[in-house]
Amino acid sequence: MLSAAGEVRLQRKYFWGKQAGGCCPGDALAGVQQSNVTPGARQLCCLMGIGQDFDQSRRDLKRVGGLSLSKERLRQITEGEGQHVRQVRDSGQLPAAWSAEQAKLPDGSGRTRAYGGVDGVMAPTVTQAEKLKRRQQHVTRRQQRGKAGVGNAKDLPPPKPGSDERFKEMKIAVFYDQDKTHRHVLATEKLSKEFAPLLASYARQIGFERADQTICLFDGAVWIYRQVCLALLFLQVILLDFYHLAEHVHATARCCLGEGQAARSWAHDRLAEAKRSDVTGMLSAIAELEKRSRSPTKKQSLRGLRNYLEQRRDMLDYAQALAEGWDIGSGPTEATCKTLTLRLKRPGMKWDRDNAAAMMNLLALRESGQWDAYWDRESRRAA
Repeated sequence: MLSAAGEVRLQRKYFWGKQAGGCCPGDALAGVQQSNVTPGARQLCCLMGIGQDFDQSRRDLKRVGGLSLSKERLRQITEGEGQHVRQVRDSGQLPAAWSAEQAKLPDGSGRTRAYGGVDGVMAPTVTQAEKLKRRQQHVTRRQQRGKAGVGNAKDLPPPKPGSDERFKEMKIAVFYDQDKTHRHVLATEKLSKEFAPLLASYARQIGFERADQTICLFDGAVWIYRQVCLALLFLQVILLDFYHLAEHVHATARCCLGEGQAARSWAHDRLAEAKRSDVTGMLSAIAELEKRSRSPTKKQSLRGLRNYLEQRRDMLDYAQALAEGWDIGSGPTEATCKTLTLRLKRPGMKWDRDNAAAMMNLLALRESGQWDAYWDRESRRAA
């Protein structure tokens, strides 16, 4: 068995009965009934595996912890633990590290405010063609080993299907307080229609609906809007991330007025109107500029901005948000996206979607402040 102190060889009695089958009571006493890798060793593997590629992690693990194992074994342990972490967190078996009642405002009023954010991120995946190429290489090597009579010559297990695209979308959500000291993070590779139940489950884990003020900030994507409305039934406010709005406004200004001061002034005035919740003024300015534009490209850009605003009109009440002291930017959500995918996007990295989600869940465990609670739980289960 592999322990945090290195490899340990156990010799124990094996009991077998015709009706009951076989068992090793000593395994339960040693905490290896479920796996021949102890929770302490698994934690060390995960700590190294989520920070860098598995080959470097293997070498560092040997140097720092004295554990000797191949990079493939390290990958299997880390990704397998990530799958288990996801199962435990998604089912609500692991309590959240904080609740909405703790999301108190810093003004000393005793009121609570909780935010929610949702986004999609792309992860590099292994395509089916790459899978077939890799498998043929493995088959050839095993045939060569079989002829030489050395190493593992067994048949390969059934193949796992690859992706139909080089990149696939992963979905994340994060709940946080005004001070950004508490976070509760969700990561999944599931489709949009399966996302709402998960989002609702994670909201319940922190008692999101019990906060005095509940606000959701995101980039305005239609799929996110639909899932948020389905999952967060007690949500009070939905706001469009101001940074994404500014990107659209500046892009249209550059398209129609160039890169000079005129474009910057036009965009500045429109965003000032947005902060006053003067959507009518923004639409009027867009219409006026459209009258002066002759280029089809410029007209298309202006129509796109107009449609973008009209479709999200109920998400643009920035005047109330600023008056109440609410955030109007989704910075914590964007930061979480980068944190959860940093390991996935290292040079040369490609993943199966479920394994990418497993790695993201290990990172989400740390981001959510549940790391110690999870490993304490695993140690108790092993004991």
